[in-house]
Amino acid sequence: MDDLTNNEFIRFIKSHEKFYKSITEISMNNSDEPLIENDFKMYSLDEMCWECKLLENTPKTTDALFYKQHNDGKLSLYLIEFKFHNFNDPNTKDMLELISNDVNNDSENKYKCLPNDYKKYLRKINNYYGDEVLFGLVLKPIESLNVVIPSLYEQYCIENNYPIKDIRKYLGNVEKKVIVFVSHFDDNQQTNKSKQRLQSMDFGLKNNYKRLEQGKIIDSHEIYARYQFNYFLLTERISY
Repeated sequence: MDDLTNNEFIRFIKSHEKFYKSITEISMNNSDEPLIENDFKMYSLDEMCWECKLLENTPKTTDALFYKQHNDGKLSLYLIEFKFHNFNDPNTKDMLELISNDVNNDSENKYKCLPNDYKKYLRKINNYYGDEVLFGLVLKPIESLNVVIPSLYEQYCIENNYPIKDIRKYLGNVEKKVIVFVSHFDDNQQTNKSKQRLQSMDFGLKNNYKRLEQGKIIDSHEIYARYQFNYFLLTERISY
């Protein structure tokens, strides 16, 4: 199987021009509120995935896809996620922890009649249960790179009668960066659940993304507050 070139990959990505949209559009939540208001454009990977006929079950994808070709001919691929998450809302992990603490409280309460084994099992489940938001953010780049982009490429080749080249080998050789933008909370001295949750997720993401880097699935990652989008463009030397 022949090797895929940068020009061929770029032509494949550009064939999805109708999904080339502003960050304002791509970062909107279900209430049509954008996480970031900015005219800079990227490819909406979610929408590209939804239109892929080769995917029977919709995988998890990052919100946006963007590439940068360097002067030396090398290419960087950016997988962008906009996490407009209400950290004040309890997630499943939070609720499970609350119930587990109540059940295992030594004081008199309505759970006192439960067998000790039940209490032990609930605490064990709570210890092993993770944050579904964090898990989703970790899974998205994996499925984007290993399932979605190869499937989109295969469909592109079939529809245009192009020979199918080894895109997985190609993706293994380009620089892959995961960028996550999250809601920002002021860095003040007041303790609040939102800040604790954001810090916990930030710590968990960094640990998980480091494992993806060790496994050569991605090359690097960064987590930004939403107001830092222009700083991200400046840091990566990306121009409009």
